[in-house]
Amino acid sequence: MKKNLKNLMILSLVAGAITMTSCRNTEENKDEPAEPMQNEMHQEAEMDGRDHSSKETNKYQGEAINAEFKDENTARAYEFYVEIKDALVNTDAETAKTRAQELSEIEAKEEITAAAQEIASSDDVSKQRKAFSDLTVAMENQLEGALASGEIYKQYCPMAFEGKGDYWLSNSKDIYNPYYGEKMLKCGRVDATIK
Repeated sequence: MKKNLKNLMILSLVAGAITMTSCRNTEENKDEPAEPMQNEMHQEAEMDGRDHSSKETNKYQGEAINAEFKDENTARAYEFYVEIKDALVNTDAETAKTRAQELSEIEAKEEITAAAQEIASSDDVSKQRKAFSDLTVAMENQLEGALASGEIYKQYCPMAFEGKGDYWLSNSKDIYNPYYGEKMLKCGRVDATIK
């Protein structure tokens, strides 16, 4: 029994070390230096001593959009995109579905509409996160040359989708990972700035 417990503890430590190492910044952006990783793992709940049993306590509220857009359709599409991202940060499949349905109903590029419809057609947050990856690519294309002022941050998690890594767009340099939510809320880095 003691031997099994000892082996389990050693295995847990090794797995933890691998996970922490996997979430480190392994690539450098050639155009500008990347922001350092913020907390590789979301550990605030264990460290701050507060009671986190209520789901409401941990709800990510999102960041205000500080960018201004040259056209209203792009502004509305990006607002819905951010609301979908925030819902995925909170692992809230229902809100992601609702916001994606609203996004699919506005005038936007075909790729945005298709990805939004994919999110809206599922109650499975894992499937929604996969479709959100496609939505991010489409939204980034929509944002090229669309900003009148402000900045949007392209962020990257190297662990998303079983270590393949993936991107999302954010209003803030702060990392709130939509691909993992509370499991690894702070895993990621700022990879580029869209101006």
